[in-house]
Amino acid sequence: MKDEKHREAADPSRRNFLKFGGVAAATATVGAAAGAGFVLGRDPDANVGWGRTEAGKDMYFNRESFRVDMSPTMQIVGKPERPEWGDQLFNRMGSLAKSIKAGWNPEEGWENIPDERVRAYYAKYPERWQEMLLSFSARIQHHENIEKYRDRFALAWAHTGAYNRGLNGNFPPKPEGHPDVDDFKWIKSDPVEFKSPAHASELIKKMAFKFGMSLVGITKLDPNFVFKNMMRGMPEWGDEIPAHWKNVIVFGVPMNWDPMYAAVGYSTSKDAYFRAKTAAGLLSAYLGELGYAARPQWPGNDYEIIVPPLAMQAGLGECTRNGILMTPEVGPNIRLAAVITNLDLEPDKPVDLKMKHFCEDCKICADACPSGSISKADKPDAVVRGFRKYEFNQDGCWRFWSQGPTKDAMGCRVCIAVCPYTRKNNWIHALVKETDPRDPTGLTRNALLAMQHNFFYYPEPEAFHGEWTGGHFAGYHQPPEWLRSEKYLNVEKTWEYDGNWEGF
Repeated sequence: MKDEKHREAADPSRRNFLKFGGVAAATATVGAAAGAGFVLGRDPDANVGWGRTEAGKDMYFNRESFRVDMSPTMQIVGKPERPEWGDQLFNRMGSLAKSIKAGWNPEEGWENIPDERVRAYYAKYPERWQEMLLSFSARIQHHENIEKYRDRFALAWAHTGAYNRGLNGNFPPKPEGHPDVDDFKWIKSDPVEFKSPAHASELIKKMAFKFGMSLVGITKLDPNFVFKNMMRGMPEWGDEIPAHWKNVIVFGVPMNWDPMYAAVGYSTSKDAYFRAKTAAGLLSAYLGELGYAARPQWPGNDYEIIVPPLAMQAGLGECTRNGILMTPEVGPNIRLAAVITNLDLEPDKPVDLKMKHFCEDCKICADACPSGSISKADKPDAVVRGFRKYEFNQDGCWRFWSQGPTKDAMGCRVCIAVCPYTRKNNWIHALVKETDPRDPTGLTRNALLAMQHNFFYYPEPEAFHGEWTGGHFAGYHQPPEWLRSEKYLNVEKTWEYDGNWEGF
């Protein structure tokens, strides 16, 4: 007994965990918890992740006791390198499309790509060119077949189309001209004087919530995550970074939950894109009214920075196996935007919530990935621009992503839907997210993963594909009733749904 007390005294973290969460971790192992989580997860009236208060008070995970100087998922193992123009997938896609329209034939091989920036990328990753080449024929195949499924996806297409109209508007306006001029176009008055950077940060965070955001953090601009040779509004740009780019306000919202769970055909990122883009414009205009420069960054491709690592530096979460941000509130179901500003702000610090260890053990997203693009390694197995990460094949992901059963052939989100952290913010999710980072034993993590593997159904990766490629439009969950055409439209239902919803 004396030895046992001595061991407890020598291990305060274990003792504190046993006091705080030992019983909770044990309780989470029972099947009743899995059942409760399943029932609550299918309730459309559940607390859906971003809280019920306008300012986000009841949403935020208290990160203060987990602040660290360096995010555990941003381990530097070499000299950090800024991303090249060709590292951005949509830059490559736009260039390749222009080349094809100009008469270039992709069958000539990547060695003959007219744009040397794209050619340099595939010289570095030649094995990925075949995936990109296959994406061209896959997209043609999609366009030849998709109209046959109009009845089934009519409401989903209308849902996406509504957000397309908003995203195709002119707010916020795209930058025009040099950032030393364009970023200041928002300004309507001389700069107001804040009591301190801390006061400025407090206010800006509250305004981000009032403009509709669910999560917000602040970080100093890190030049390692600023693209070279890219500046919207400038046809030519070098490596320079505008001197007034001091701080980055990073924020985001979840995608609508039930369609996202029903990836691929019924989900859309564009509801969250629309809200995040709009908030970026509103916050930029708000800063301008106070006399400060702003440069909004919004999805899909209006960026000069890589936002997820800056979100990690701002303490919003950690990096996942599939390379995106994972937050404690909504997992990777987060769509990000940002504003770069010259306002002096008090930055947040990164967090260590033990998500790194969760991803090492989980691998559910890698097992479910329809394109096999996510590494199944036990530990991060790649070095990208000097940072240790899991290997991720952008082009393999794009091949499937660009042939989904949506009107524009875009979308997947399977890896986000199946992630155990991607859950509505009900009591069972709150119990786990509070307990796991405080659990030095790993029992909470192991119990949660056991529930995921034993109580929930995961379609085979091939099932997520379209019928024209041998799949049957499976989803992790079945679509919500408001996206089921047969419930509201005069159409004949000739299909069956594959995915969790009616039962386990």
